Amino acid sequence: MLRGLVKPITLRDIDAAPPMRQTLARLFTYLRPYRQRMLGTLAIYAICVTITQLYPFIDRKLIDEHIAVRNPQGFLPLLLVATIAHALNWFGVLIRSLLIQRISLGILVDLRRQLFHHVVELSFTFHEREPVGKTMTRFIGDANTLNDFLTNQMANVVNDLLSGVIVLALMFAINPTLTVIALFMLPILTIIGLYMRPRLYNGWERVRENSTRFNIFLAENIAGMRVIQAFTREETNLAQFNEANQRVVTEWMKVISLQAWFSPLVELTRSAALVIVLYAAANQLGVGGAVLTVGTLVAFMAYINNLWAPISTLTNMYVVMQATLASAGKVFQLLDTRPTVTDSPTAIELPRVQGEIIFDHVNFSYDNTRTVLQDVNLTIEPGQLVALVGQTGSGKTTIASLLCRFYDVTGGRITVDGHDVRDVTQRSLRSQIGVVLQEPFIFTDTIANNIRYGHPDASMDEVIAAAKLANCHDFIMKLNDGYETIAQERGSQFSIGQRQLLSIARAILSDPRILVLDEATSAVDTETEALIQDAFTTLMQNRTAIVVAHRLSTIRKADQIVVLKAGQILELGNHETLVHQPNGYYATLVKAQASNGHG
Repeated sequence: MLRGLVKPITLRDIDAAPPMRQTLARLFTYLRPYRQRMLGTLAIYAICVTITQLYPFIDRKLIDEHIAVRNPQGFLPLLLVATIAHALNWFGVLIRSLLIQRISLGILVDLRRQLFHHVVELSFTFHEREPVGKTMTRFIGDANTLNDFLTNQMANVVNDLLSGVIVLALMFAINPTLTVIALFMLPILTIIGLYMRPRLYNGWERVRENSTRFNIFLAENIAGMRVIQAFTREETNLAQFNEANQRVVTEWMKVISLQAWFSPLVELTRSAALVIVLYAAANQLGVGGAVLTVGTLVAFMAYINNLWAPISTLTNMYVVMQATLASAGKVFQLLDTRPTVTDSPTAIELPRVQGEIIFDHVNFSYDNTRTVLQDVNLTIEPGQLVALVGQTGSGKTTIASLLCRFYDVTGGRITVDGHDVRDVTQRSLRSQIGVVLQEPFIFTDTIANNIRYGHPDASMDEVIAAAKLANCHDFIMKLNDGYETIAQERGSQFSIGQRQLLSIARAILSDPRILVLDEATSAVDTETEALIQDAFTTLMQNRTAIVVAHRLSTIRKADQIVVLKAGQILELGNHETLVHQPNGYYATLVKAQASNGHG
């Protein structure tokens, strides 16, 4: 079932990470814009901790100086001080919670903005290689982990360290002997922590890795739901889902079981410290109360509890930090991924082009091992319509992708109006190339905004004009909200032909000088096909157009037909020339499609 997808994770599978100090230093750079607010928040934490640790001290005075000796004098003022302290602490906790949440949300927004900005700049190679679910995990799970560490966890560390220092100082001030006795249990607590740390870390790492794999599986299955239903794979995929989901649950339960043992062991050391201190205190109380008072004992017991809470939290901090470093490593690995296609330092803005395109001895390989294009030479004059023909894998889409510079050639060069595409900025090149894909992508937005996607400032009149030229105005007006209709995910409420017409309207409005059309009409009815072909004709007027042809009957009027086979140009010419070549490859393809009813 999912043997390959959800295989068990070992630490050897984890990507090599940079040193802890280097990762933490990089992580803390996200706090720089908020350092003033963070310092203010930590100051409030310090005030609240100090006030909280004064409660047992006040209780001691109330018991020893008033309750035990039945002395009402000064009791109410001291009680008022305690009440004011509680009120100040409550107000401080409220303010610090609000501040830390504002900082937390700010850091999360900054981190996700940086990730998104980086991801949209990455080349096609990355997006073809990386599963969507894995990338989404970086935005959601890992980003949340880093954000929580930088705000809540770091604030808690400062809170616990400060609390521990204050408590120890007060305990030594009250009774140094009992303090030393209480600290005898700390080495045992340290040993427990050292034993549990790697096991908890490994457990959480397995949880994260299996969660990532589950996200990948879930994203693919939701996106491919139509295929699942078309092939009646519901039961099979449900079984696979249950297996992937159960692996996550199993790893979670392993970690929870470890923590279930860890917490009682920490509690056991605290209880043992209390028992030992009570035993020693009983001896001191037995001296007639001269050495140790009841109020002092009550305060001391409270301080032991207050000391153990931050100690147990700090023992867990290693696990939290390791989990954070693992997430940081994955996020930084993504941020450090460099685009394979970049602008050269001397790249210029491509001026408005006429549309001359030259492929000059172009070679290309996706993996530097298997050649996809070999010595392709092709000259396209401005305003020409050129059709790329050939079997699947012959290199048609690759030629179109190289022109848009989604990839860089591995040999030769491509020029547009004499400019090597590697010598101009990607933005200035692609802004003058309109691409209509075989499977047009419709965003979850209004129809109007989908059409103006490449020209965001276009007026409504311009949008409507483009829609009319693309033959999609009529069906848009039949929708309940017309151009303000919100498209569902990927435009699923529209037929593939309607989505194609919308993408053509989008291309018309962006007014490119060069068009790349993945002309796919085999999946639409005859009427819609006629509308699409008419829209294509409108779109290609006065523009250089490269059409990846699927139906040969639709490219009879092409100025040049480039017949590709195994990455090489096999034949070149117009329809009349090629179709009459004896034993010609193109002529054979035309006859084959005609016999299949596509001629």
